[in-house]
Amino acid sequence: MPSFQSGFRKFHSTETLLLRLVTDVFQALDQGHVTLLALYDISAAFDTVDHSILLSRLSNSFGITDRALLWFQSFLTDRTISVVFGSNRTPWAAVPYGLPQGSVLAPLLFVLYTSDLGGIFQLFGVSSHQFADDTQALLHGPASSAVQMVERLLEASSAIDSWLSSNRLRLNPDKTNSYGLVVVFSSIRLILIPFISDFPTSTSPLLFVTWELSWILPFLLRTRLTRFPDLASIYHLRQLRSIRRSLSLHAITTLIHALICTRVDFGNAAYIGLSASNTHKLQSILNAAARVIGDIPKFAHISGYIRDTLHWLPIQQRVQFKILSLMRNCLVGVAPSYLRSFCTFVSSLPARASLRSSTRGLMVVPRMRSATAHSRCFARVGPSAWNSLPHSLRLELLALSPSQFRRRLKTFLFPDTGTETGRERC
Repeated sequence: MPSFQSGFRKFHSTETLLLRLVTDVFQALDQGHVTLLALYDISAAFDTVDHSILLSRLSNSFGITDRALLWFQSFLTDRTISVVFGSNRTPWAAVPYGLPQGSVLAPLLFVLYTSDLGGIFQLFGVSSHQFADDTQALLHGPASSAVQMVERLLEASSAIDSWLSSNRLRLNPDKTNSYGLVVVFSSIRLILIPFISDFPTSTSPLLFVTWELSWILPFLLRTRLTRFPDLASIYHLRQLRSIRRSLSLHAITTLIHALICTRVDFGNAAYIGLSASNTHKLQSILNAAARVIGDIPKFAHISGYIRDTLHWLPIQQRVQFKILSLMRNCLVGVAPSYLRSFCTFVSSLPARASLRSSTRGLMVVPRMRSATAHSRCFARVGPSAWNSLPHSLRLELLALSPSQFRRRLKTFLFPDTGTETGRERC
């Protein structure tokens, strides 16, 4: 399986992909480099898969032959379709292309069908990530070579466009232009002004968007803060507040978890190092949701109810909970390989094997020069968070099942209520 494909795979998600992208960007900025991020979206991807090309790829690239290949051929070919509307039905027509919609195998077959994309990017020295039919390509380098980086990315984009055409795929014209959308990340915007003027948007096949370092957080994270949790959650809270008296406690709690808590928690691993003002925004959403559940007045104290009755972790602890959960998956070998590469035990390094830290199960924490990368990179924050746990607790957590792990970790992270009973109830 492609190591950087996160779609339709267990323990892979948009959250793990976003966390790796954020880490790559901040690591490059920490070295004083410019990052070009190209975004590609394939149009009607599942519907245009060529069966003959797919069967050839299954045989040549993945070693599926003989009876197994015949089974796939029988599954894909000789399909027909008919549309029924009311009492009318269209004649049956053959379906020579596309994967069967709703089938379990369709997502897996599409991942195998597009597995060559990553190799094409590697030919041009460009790293890439995929999630289903969406592709993100990254290129890092010093600002002085920005023009050459753009030329290389243009060559890679041209090769990708040719490969898609030969495989009966094409980029979505509604989401990208000729070759895609490119976002430029740099800590110093002035360095990029001459290089951007050399490639005006009107003539370049790439659409350029420049962001200063202070705008990386809004682009990758604040869009989620303002549109996703904030506005959507506030809208749902207003609707739920208007019908609160008509709902039982169980019903309103279920709705809050489904409509509010899931939005606040989704992707929160990328909130590491979030500013206090943005953390307060998210916490205010949880506070408002708790007021709706408990039918508590707007200006009444809510922290005690959240802690003692709902047993909700505060935002900062929720983020830490997610980071430590990902670290646990990395250490037991089920997390994506692109996250596991950040986890290295001190004892595995020959130069540090004789140190006292090697016997305590500590992780290697890389050094970062900038304060932003120091607090935002999962490569550093993840191992640091794991090392901050007591040694006995780290050993205990790795021996627990996933459900037991979550319960034990939440108990440890839960704010002290003054009694052990309060901690264990969470």
